[in-house]
Amino acid sequence: MKFSRLVEFPEDVDDEVTGPLPEMMFAEGEEPVGVRVLTYQSSRAINTILKALDNDEIQHLRKTSFRKLVEIAEKPGFSGRFARYLLSRQLKVEKKHEAWFRFAGKPIIFSLREFAIVTGLPCGEFPKKSKSKKKKNINEKPYWPEIFGRVEEMRVSRAVKMLRKKTVTDKDIRMKLACLAIVSSVLLSTNLRMKMLKEYAEMLVDMEEFFAFLWGSQAFDILMTSIKKRDEISLSQNTIALKGFALALQLVIVEAVPALTKVVQEACSSSESYSDDDDADRHATKTKKKTLSPGHAQEVDRKAEAMMTSIIPPDPARPVNESLVKWSDDVVDAKVENLVRIISRNQVIRKEMIRGGVSKVDVDRMRENVKEGGKNNNKERSRRTYL
Repeated sequence: MKFSRLVEFPEDVDDEVTGPLPEMMFAEGEEPVGVRVLTYQSSRAINTILKALDNDEIQHLRKTSFRKLVEIAEKPGFSGRFARYLLSRQLKVEKKHEAWFRFAGKPIIFSLREFAIVTGLPCGEFPKKSKSKKKKNINEKPYWPEIFGRVEEMRVSRAVKMLRKKTVTDKDIRMKLACLAIVSSVLLSTNLRMKMLKEYAEMLVDMEEFFAFLWGSQAFDILMTSIKKRDEISLSQNTIALKGFALALQLVIVEAVPALTKVVQEACSSSESYSDDDDADRHATKTKKKTLSPGHAQEVDRKAEAMMTSIIPPDPARPVNESLVKWSDDVVDAKVENLVRIISRNQVIRKEMIRGGVSKVDVDRMRENVKEGGKNNNKERSRRTYL
């Protein structure tokens, strides 16, 4: 989706809303009250890795495509309770690579464009690998042993410990360890036991190529896929989990509603993360990470008086090529197009314009239908087996 379309509409158009808008996933007042969203990414992962590095190594990172990740480490950490609150306020859209959230009475978009703005990571559509490239990769000598020797598996926490204790002193290798740790435990985290991702170690041969890789698109795809898998039934569970760099979603909402950062609180990372690699933090710092206050966020949402924007503006210091932050396989959603048209005209989006949504009773009914469907499928399989 090209966001240049925001200025493509003629100025003399009728101000009346034409066409339907996306509906809410849950009706207002019927949103599920869950506990939190858990992530496979430690909420202090970035800080832990950075604290294991020397100052000159951190300054080197600031000169790469990972520079904004260093800045993110200084911002409030991921709040699983705020993310849980936000996910239940989604709008139902057909687009595969785009999500909209209702907050403070207004819609807020989360797409690859916004992900690129808040993370500063390279984004774009992945090119198809040629056969010659695949053949070349097969014949190349594996680079993993050059860093880890005969060790076939490396935990992120162990790698960070090696950095912190100066077990590794070579500056080049230290930087490669740190970058692979960031990729494995921050951007592409998908499992409980944080392991260094072996498949990306080969990129470390050429660090310029490594930093130019489309890490933003890769991380965004993992996160968006995880969000899209959640329907009304799964979102009604007390605790749900998201894969990937979930903090990016919070960063976008904060950019859209700056008032959210006026109140922060201390939180233990173990309450927001699935990761068991937090033990690396014990040697790095005993200071609790600051995070958003869910109570303050709910108050901002309820009052709907704070300044906000539905589509966050680009970062002047790091402009995003908006022709690249799109997906060729995405679908056209007329309701989303209508919503963007309204936003582009600077029209006021009134609360009653976004309607619909299921109730708690509807969710219970949906859950029962799924159970009944499962029972019927089991009976059918049993009948076929018998026959």
